[in-house]
Amino acid sequence: MSTLQQSIQPGWNIVGHEHAIDLLRRTLAVQQVRHAYLFTGPDHIGKALLVHRFAQTLLCTGGPDPQVAPQAPCNACLSCRKVLHGNHPDLHVIARPSDKQFIVIEQIRSLQSDSARKTMEGRRNVFIIQGAHEMNLQAANCLLKTLEEPEPDVVLLLTAPDAGLLLPTILSRVQQISLHLLTAAQIKAALEKTWSVDTGEAALIAALAAGRMGWAVQAVEDEDLLIERRTQLETLAALPRVGNVQRFEIAQRLSADPEKTRAILELWLLWWRDMVLAAHQCLDLTVNVDMRHVLEQQAATVGMRESERMVHAILDTMEALDQNVNTRAALEVLMLDVPKINTM
Repeated sequence: MSTLQQSIQPGWNIVGHEHAIDLLRRTLAVQQVRHAYLFTGPDHIGKALLVHRFAQTLLCTGGPDPQVAPQAPCNACLSCRKVLHGNHPDLHVIARPSDKQFIVIEQIRSLQSDSARKTMEGRRNVFIIQGAHEMNLQAANCLLKTLEEPEPDVVLLLTAPDAGLLLPTILSRVQQISLHLLTAAQIKAALEKTWSVDTGEAALIAALAAGRMGWAVQAVEDEDLLIERRTQLETLAALPRVGNVQRFEIAQRLSADPEKTRAILELWLLWWRDMVLAAHQCLDLTVNVDMRHVLEQQAATVGMRESERMVHAILDTMEALDQNVNTRAALEVLMLDVPKINTM
């Protein structure tokens, strides 16, 4: 069962993000819903879940007045059930197609066409644009026209990792809501209570999640995720001791699946951040708690300066990929940046 469907109790049923939920509840209480919102924050922290909950609330008919959106979804009315099952006719989700690099202008034109039509069942047409930063320039400019002249019953909900990835002209026409990383204690408590994870495993997953509730849920629901993580980190830990030929082979293998590349780079970024902490003798602050012995040994050899340089190199690589630089070429450059440890 998906995260979006698993809770049937009335309410938002979201771990953390109280500041954002409170803002939305107050907006709903005075019936002053804006035409467009932008939810920002790191991947896997709950942006998609919060946006779907907000959309569900906007369409919910289970409040005191069925004609007015309540302050929280009832999770029981027909409208709520349709949203939870992904088949509400007035909720539209736009995302980058798996076979394309961008959200394209045709998708935004379709949004414009749909937004001009009357609602099928609800009081509003709600459009979710997942990963709005992935719109190409044509699509972004096309969306701008909709933001400038919105239909009265249309609400646009955009998500992106960072507001700086969108056009300033779009930012000036949306209400921005920033989401933040959760604490390990929040994640651990949620895993124990909602997912019935035992205390030891919950503590480990909460530490590895690095504030990302969505990642923690994936780790619980998909056992292969932790296995894959361990494999990737063992490969990364071995990189300083292998030559360029092997490094380029690894780059080639990773670039074969661009969808996974960013997730792997985020994992690497956490590793090298941990290396910086280990070099500062702050092992207790590291995320990869199950590999602290490796971090301690390698940091003693690589050192703080090289570890910090690698953090910047990975960030540069991620930025290059966002600018559509060739994935394999970018990874090969990164491989050359990895410090070398003499095995002799």
